[in-house]
Amino acid sequence: MPDVILLGDINVDMIASFPAYPVWGGEGVAGTLEYHTGGGVVSTARALANMGVSVGLIGRIGSDALAQQVRSDLEKVGIDLTQLQLDPVVSTGLIYIVVTPDGERTMFSVRGANVFTQIRSDVEQYFIGSRWYHFSGYSLLAEPQSSAAIHGLESARQQRCRVSLDPGPELALRYQKRTIELLPKIDVFFPNESELFGLSGRRDIKDGVQILLEQGCKSIVVKAGRQGCIIADEKQYLEIPGFEVQVNDTTGAGDSFNAGVALGRMVGLSWPASGVLGNALGAMACARKGSGAGTINAKQVEELIAQDQFKPQWANLQSALEAARAWLQLID
Repeated sequence: MPDVILLGDINVDMIASFPAYPVWGGEGVAGTLEYHTGGGVVSTARALANMGVSVGLIGRIGSDALAQQVRSDLEKVGIDLTQLQLDPVVSTGLIYIVVTPDGERTMFSVRGANVFTQIRSDVEQYFIGSRWYHFSGYSLLAEPQSSAAIHGLESARQQRCRVSLDPGPELALRYQKRTIELLPKIDVFFPNESELFGLSGRRDIKDGVQILLEQGCKSIVVKAGRQGCIIADEKQYLEIPGFEVQVNDTTGAGDSFNAGVALGRMVGLSWPASGVLGNALGAMACARKGSGAGTINAKQVEELIAQDQFKPQWANLQSALEAARAWLQLID
């Protein structure tokens, strides 16, 4: 069975580059248009697979031409698809993404078959021997996908498999009570700054983190974009700098970051070294076009860390950088 199991939306991303975002009611002409297999957990899964991790996806696609592309793309990187469901009626999820020259993206989505992800009778067997379960907050927004995600959570806990959740803006801002109730069952919680503020009701990161820790969250990893990340639990509060790259497309960067942190913890790296690995994967995803770190390998990540290692912002984190580099060199 896979070492890491992920549940969430599986989409085809139509990524269009525009010289500027059009005004309300206006018109824009795209310079380029690309199709990529995407979705938050897909970007995380592909990044993990490229780092040599055994990965499986639980999700649902349609029976259309888009589904054929999805299956082909995921099989190429070795992701296990035995829990992939085919919907005979509803189409594969589709996201239209507008990317402007600063690398920022605006997304318009049709969730399609994702919402109808169901619980299969053999799912408990699928979790036997797995080490990590990661799911997306989008999977909790509608039934029956929500029940499938929670069933996965309970199956993971029965197997003493670590659990992580990326809430996403909808869950964090519209379903605060439900999210807070889930926190005691989550080992690693992955909000960005705005999601943290929405859930905690605070506008200061340290205060917001403290509020969520008091609600029973074991570990919180806050994604802070170019600034890197903040890692906190009841014993520590760490600020890990970001890596300097030329940003081309931020699509999937946070999901690739999730992969790096989860991977670091799964292989026994410290929290600081895991934060370094997450920031490196997130930065490399920003430097590429498409949905995340799908084409990145261990050697490239190690080279990015080496490039920044002796810059002033890393003065107090040399051991974390060295540990991350040493592990990446082992698997290269």
